[in-house]
Amino acid sequence: MMGILVAILIPNFTVIRDRVDTAVCISRLRGLYTAFSSYMSDGKGWPQVPGGIGIGSVAEQQWWRDMSIHEMGLTAQSWQCPAIVRAAKDRKTHVQATPISYLPTLFDPRPATPMAWPEMPWFIEIGNVHGNGNLMIRTDGAVLPFRGAGN
Repeated sequence: MMGILVAILIPNFTVIRDRVDTAVCISRLRGLYTAFSSYMSDGKGWPQVPGGIGIGSVAEQQWWRDMSIHEMGLTAQSWQCPAIVRAAKDRKTHVQATPISYLPTLFDPRPATPMAWPEMPWFIEIGNVHGNGNLMIRTDGAVLPFRGAGN
């Protein structure tokens, strides 16, 4: 009897954990969206990566995280998707450990620019760990899977 129960629960545990991870990742994307929307509503434009920091580098990721912690009150955890963190630890995918799990789009500093492109993602996950494409959040706050150009 106990063996049957264990055989039923173990596969379901993975499914449940994956669903919870997806929900947490979506929630964190929405948290980033809210923080950045508020930042821009305060009259500040989209944050600009300082010169000398390589775009796509670990230093850039650290800058986004640190700037948002100091300027917006976010936490380092706000930038982490548990599924991506686990995938990097397990090394079961191409995903590597990084300071942030969500890459911001580089907009110019004008406050209206991020709103001018309704289908442009504000943030995209660094890895397709949920199975339907990398999650992204757009200007309207919609969280969708990103499957490449034309999505």
